[in-house]
Amino acid sequence: MSIKKWLVIICAVSMLSVSTTGLVFARTDDMQFKETPAAALTDEVSVQSSATAEIPIAKPDYSFLNGKTGIEISIRLNEETLKNLINKYRGVKVEKMLFADSTATCLSMMKADKVDFILTSIVTADYLVQRNPEFKIVECEDKRGFSMVLRGADNKLRDSINSAVDKLKENGKLDELYTKWIENLPVGEEPSMNKLDKLEGAETIYVGVSGDAPPLDYVAADGRPAGYNIALLGEISKIIGKNIEIVSLDSNAKYTALEAKKIDVFFWEVMPNEKTMQDNLNATEDEQNFYKKFVVTNPYCIVKTAFIIDK
Repeated sequence: MSIKKWLVIICAVSMLSVSTTGLVFARTDDMQFKETPAAALTDEVSVQSSATAEIPIAKPDYSFLNGKTGIEISIRLNEETLKNLINKYRGVKVEKMLFADSTATCLSMMKADKVDFILTSIVTADYLVQRNPEFKIVECEDKRGFSMVLRGADNKLRDSINSAVDKLKENGKLDELYTKWIENLPVGEEPSMNKLDKLEGAETIYVGVSGDAPPLDYVAADGRPAGYNIALLGEISKIIGKNIEIVSLDSNAKYTALEAKKIDVFFWEVMPNEKTMQDNLNATEDEQNFYKKFVVTNPYCIVKTAFIIDK
């Protein structure tokens, strides 16, 4: 082949290369694709990378907890273990942690200046602060999952609840319930749904609620559970083919009630959704002893952790 022909081929390939590599495909917000000049995209990425490198990511500051006393609804840990976990994970020195038997006790202790903060979830913090404006919320970067807790021997029932929750996730019903009974619950309006449909001839399981994680677990002033807990349990009942009977009890009585077979399930158990926190928790003797007696479902709701403090 002559030198002239080689030069023609090389020029043609070079032009083709420019026409195809001079454009890249960038995804837009409306899920369509458009052609964007490669040079422009490269410059934009370079600027973003440079800006990111110059601005360090701030770590959460929990120093407001130093030397303070906090309170939380009674959980499966002892108070000293909880305090040590908070100090280790948050990098602080909390003076003391107390357990309360109810949300009302947490609030009364705060209002009496007997504690400095309440440890809870962001949805419960929002609910409480909207109704108690003298307090404010410090939202955390980590999340906590809400699961149901059962006796250790009841793996079959646990698995059926897990399967039901999975179906509710897949068909969008779980998101629908959260939106209706949590996100769109008007300030000053309390949850109203309080009736579970019964399945004729079906087996009955007894589910404990306390009302101490509002509005996820809510009990009205007349003592009747209402809202998200009833709505979710109603959907689960239909899927697993069992009637659900609600039993109201104090949060700190849930394990005793499970072991005595007064209930088969307790509606909520807080589980860390962040690996480091979960690893720290799993290393405690309290947690290891817990799993010798009980099992938990997969979470039906995952939300951020929050502190309630004085304004």
